[in-house]
Amino acid sequence: MKPTLQQSLAAMPARQLNLIAAGIVAIAAALVWTLAIRTPLAALRLQQAQLASLTASRAAVMPGAPAMPATALPPPPEAPAPLALIAAVGASARAAGLSVGGAVPGAERSVAGLRQQTLDIEAGGSYGAILAWVDDIEATQPAVGVTRLVLHPAPEEPRRLVQLQLGAYTAESKAEGTR
Repeated sequence: MKPTLQQSLAAMPARQLNLIAAGIVAIAAALVWTLAIRTPLAALRLQQAQLASLTASRAAVMPGAPAMPATALPPPPEAPAPLALIAAVGASARAAGLSVGGAVPGAERSVAGLRQQTLDIEAGGSYGAILAWVDDIEATQPAVGVTRLVLHPAPEEPRRLVQLQLGAYTAESKAEGTR
């Protein structure tokens, strides 16, 4: 009968058990270093080097330009006025083959440092036309996002009825300055 692992370890002298434990700890430490620490540190060093070279190349191209901060973001796109958005969305719906039942400007609120103006739209058409319409809105209106979409089958018709809520976003400072 073969002894179990527990019986084999119990039969070993304490010195051998200490050597086995030290070997297991060394192997675990090597794995942690290789997999969890070394790779992210190498990626961080590579990104820091790329950032330094981009900053240096910008300084070489524009000598008098101030250093670009690491967190500089492009300005957000301008949201269209509510009436212009209603006209653009209505034209897009007609181009997709939808019939628009109504478009009503909704509430205005502050969301994450942005001013959100909502627009509630009701339309009807085929499922493919609704998908094309929503895709066209998202492609042509970069400052507008779909905040709610409810799709219902039309009774006894191959159409769908859609209730869509769009959110047009502008920066807080720009929205307050236009009032």
